[in-house]
Amino acid sequence: STLTTAMLFLGMYPEIYQKIMQEQKDIQAKHGSSNEESLTRKILDEEMPYLEAVIKETMRIKPLNQGAGRITKSTIVVDGQQIPKGWPVLFNVQLTHARDPVIIKTDGKENVMNIYEGFKPERWLNEDTKPDAWMSFGYGPRYCLGANLAMAEMKIFLAVFVRNIDTFKLVNGEKDVKWQKLAIIPKPRDGTLIQV
Repeated sequence: STLTTAMLFLGMYPEIYQKIMQEQKDIQAKHGSSNEESLTRKILDEEMPYLEAVIKETMRIKPLNQGAGRITKSTIVVDGQQIPKGWPVLFNVQLTHARDPVIIKTDGKENVMNIYEGFKPERWLNEDTKPDAWMSFGYGPRYCLGANLAMAEMKIFLAVFVRNIDTFKLVNGEKDVKWQKLAIIPKPRDGTLIQV
């Protein structure tokens, strides 16, 4: 799941983990240290930009939603190829993320989906580098109805985790991560085992 992959990335990049921890410490200093006081919906939505950036970057590189099908309402031409009205077409979320012109401009084509070189949550904090083609929850009338709930749950889990765990390390290490093949949900083959 996205949280499994996020934990992998946080284990690979301890400096990013520390930035999330600092963001949470600042929130607790401002609103109180209890989770009930400092994890309200308003705070989740407005005061955790870096944590949200980490989640979105995780979902950009390893999206849960692989794509979906649609039926053309009229005959269209894409890249010089005609697609007749009524034909099924599929969109691929990972390919859409990989070909985002904003990210290609900043990272180059070969590194955009590389977990070792392409994971850069800071890109979401600047309008000039923010991805233009992010669709991890789908798009249009079939956009995920649970998107807001999913983001809130991921933020709460990660916020509470970093508030309670100062540091952790990956049991299997961070080099040469192997991904499950033929899995519906992208995840590391061995999971993300951590040691606190």
